[in-house]
Amino acid sequence: MNHLIELAYKTAYTYLNHRNKGLSKVLLAEDITLQEMAIDSIAPLFARNEAGDFVKLIKAFENWTPKIDTEDTAQFFVNRLIARSVDKYISEILRESDPFFSKILDSITYLIDKVGYRKRNLIGTTYIVENENFMKTGALPDSKFINELPLDLFYDNINIISKVFDYIKSNTDKAVAIPLNALVMKIKSVVMSEHRLPDSCCNEQGTEVDSILNKALNTCIEKMNVSYVEKNKISEIEANRIKQALINITNDLRDGGINPGLHKYLLEQFPQLNFKDYEEKYQNLFEYLFKILKKEIAEQLRT
Repeated sequence: MNHLIELAYKTAYTYLNHRNKGLSKVLLAEDITLQEMAIDSIAPLFARNEAGDFVKLIKAFENWTPKIDTEDTAQFFVNRLIARSVDKYISEILRESDPFFSKILDSITYLIDKVGYRKRNLIGTTYIVENENFMKTGALPDSKFINELPLDLFYDNINIISKVFDYIKSNTDKAVAIPLNALVMKIKSVVMSEHRLPDSCCNEQGTEVDSILNKALNTCIEKMNVSYVEKNKISEIEANRIKQALINITNDLRDGGINPGLHKYLLEQFPQLNFKDYEEKYQNLFEYLFKILKKEIAEQLRT
């Protein structure tokens, strides 16, 4: 079991390291390392029941087809299992760190199901493919490829996926597959640049991004004033600096993504503060306010 855990960790780390550039702009983690991410991503695979059995591993092994009876099929099984676990972990991080990403991902997932496309996990990444008969011919498109696609592919909300498929077929020799998270990030960058989410992501005729962010920010600041300033837990000067840090976060959300390391936003406003002081005095407060900000944004996107 120790050997399997070590193998799973090394494989997960390799996948995460390969995808780190694409994650860095949207991953908001309190200075979590790739090593820690690798451990967290595989932890669910080694969950035990009350009898001490590794239930998820056993179930996956027993249900796997074709039967695992050689070293090669065992290696393939382990790699696929870890890749899926890592991809799920990354998607959860992206959802948690960015409500706009989460909303667009839900819309794209709906389109995938509606049209009848499929999702395939390839080399630790979830791809959209046209059907179950997908055969990999050529290199897989990556996030850099998606980022460089022509903007006019992303203005027809209902047909974005089919247009990207057509572009790949007509203009490249790459495999006809679309990295899901990279596509969502690209769509987000396009719609955020227009400060308006398309109506395919919302219940009404589009939603103003600025309005959502401003309402969420005002609610967050009001909560800080009522719970901390008025109760003399922080001073007016501290509150103003925290407010500016929150404004910077909303500006980055508007511009496409939050910089890694939540504490960095606050340390910019408290240049005399070191990280240890931040942890002791402001970390719980600032993380709490950021959670309120995300919650308010998510609730507005659901209405």
